[in-house]
Order: sequence, then structure tokens, then C-alpha cells
Amino acid sequence: MNFLQRRKPTPSVPILPLIDILTILLIFFVVTTQFKKKKHTLEIELPKSNGQSVTMQVLDDAVLAISKEGQYSLNTVRMPQDELVNYLNIYREENPKAKFIIEQDKGTGEEYEVFAIDALTEAGFKHISKRVLLDGEEK
Repeated sequence: MNFLQRRKPTPSVPILPLIDILTILLIFFVVTTQFKKKKHTLEIELPKSNGQSVTMQVLDDAVLAISKEGQYSLNTVRMPQDELVNYLNIYREENPKAKFIIEQDKGTGEEYEVFAIDALTEAGFKHISKRVLLDGEEK
């Protein structure tokens, strides 16, 4: 008796459907990508420091920007100097564990920075740092 033996099909991977899926995924990621936005609206030039480069982990920090003229900006909201403490108190109610980074223009007077630090401590914030540009670093 002669029985027919079936050959087992050789396994293969269809490449053309994979290319289609890859193209669709690529288009999806390009369309849904969100680019990093600036956190403040004041145009400031940060002062430079000759210090060593430090790796810092930033997690949802609030930015308090100070211009040369003494204008303040909390993230994207501009405010006058006399309203800064009120804005910070309101911000404290919404974000009690916020950490602040002070970015001030290179020509800003020290009195504006001292006023900002006083306002932050009066509002109850404890984690305050200042951002400067290191040699060779760009904005």
C-alpha cells in the first residue's frame, strides 16, 4: 500500500503586511507627538556660571521667571509684583508640593530676586532653586 504523505508547509513570515503595519504605526506616532513647550512667557537671558555640570531631575516644577524690568511670570501667567503673593497662595492651594525654579534675566536687579524668594517662602514653598546657564550650555 502506498499512502500519500503530506508535506508540512514551511513556516514563513509575510513581510508585506508587516511593512504596512509599520507604516501605519510610524504615521500614528508622528501625528500624536507633542513637542516640549516653554514654561514662561517672558523673554529672559539667563546668567552664566563657571561651575561644574550637574544632573538634575525635574518633575513638574513650577517656573517663576523675572525680567529685567521686574515683571514676574508664574509658568505662563504674567502678574504684577504687588499680586505675586496672592497668585502664589492660590497656586499653593492647588499644588501644595510644588517645587519652584527661579529663572531671572541676566540684567535683573537682586531686589527682584529677593522679593520673589520672600514671596515664595511667605506662601509656604520650601523647595526653591535658581537656574543659570553653565559654560557651553545653550538656552
